[in-house]
Amino acid sequence: MPIKLEQILKRVQSLPPLPTSALRVIALTKNPSTSVKDLESVIAQDPALTAGMLRQANSAYYGYARRISSLQEAIVLLGFQVTQGLAMASAVAPLLRTDLVGYGIEQEGLWKHSMLTAMTAKRLCQHRKLPYGDVAFTAGLLHDIGKLVISIYVQEIGDFLLEKVNEAKFTYVELEEKVIGFNHATVGGFLAKTWFLPEILVSAISNHHAPSNAQSYGELSCVIHVANGLASLLGIGGGVDSFLNPIQQDALDRLSLNENDLELLMAELGEFIVDPTLFN
Repeated sequence: MPIKLEQILKRVQSLPPLPTSALRVIALTKNPSTSVKDLESVIAQDPALTAGMLRQANSAYYGYARRISSLQEAIVLLGFQVTQGLAMASAVAPLLRTDLVGYGIEQEGLWKHSMLTAMTAKRLCQHRKLPYGDVAFTAGLLHDIGKLVISIYVQEIGDFLLEKVNEAKFTYVELEEKVIGFNHATVGGFLAKTWFLPEILVSAISNHHAPSNAQSYGELSCVIHVANGLASLLGIGGGVDSFLNPIQQDALDRLSLNENDLELLMAELGEFIVDPTLFN
């Protein structure tokens, strides 16, 4: 039942736009002349964004020894790229907290998986001393947004896809492409473009299941691919496809990752997920 691009684009356009405050934060963090005061004045107008930033800044993930109580302090300590990522997290959280019946993802599931992928991506960059860090966090947070659009199509043929993935030597995402006509990564790229996100994020989202296809930012696409695979192995919030899109050896080779590296990353993530504030 291949569907047309026009149908996909209509569903993409039917999703609510990102909040103005988040878009303004993203624009400001890309401007080298922006000051902490500029960012603070925009964020302070959005109580949900302010609360979200302070909550994340005080989570075990960032590990500050003292409590961060002011927005200005949070921006200074976390930096502009982290602030951008937290603005995106606040903006997309309501979307990612919805049920996705097609993928068997219950409420909060996609949000938890996305946050775990984001944290894993950032940790992976730190581990391999890659320059993407906080951009990787944002890309990891948004990598599965395409599922919001095509879940309805997967719902119609989910049993067929599961049957075929066991019969054929295809991954789940490859069968999405073959049967529906689009996979959730490609559709996520469409959605990122409609939100006017930077090309580096569009590329990482679009290619997180096929990083070798990335025409630009291929290394970051590999980071998100591996981070997504590791987050899926933790078994929190993933859908029916969690174990049906294995980590590709080519991506591991490009990032010079071995089994010990992966075990170390998994162990670190295991420590973070016990933080009760992490997914708030």
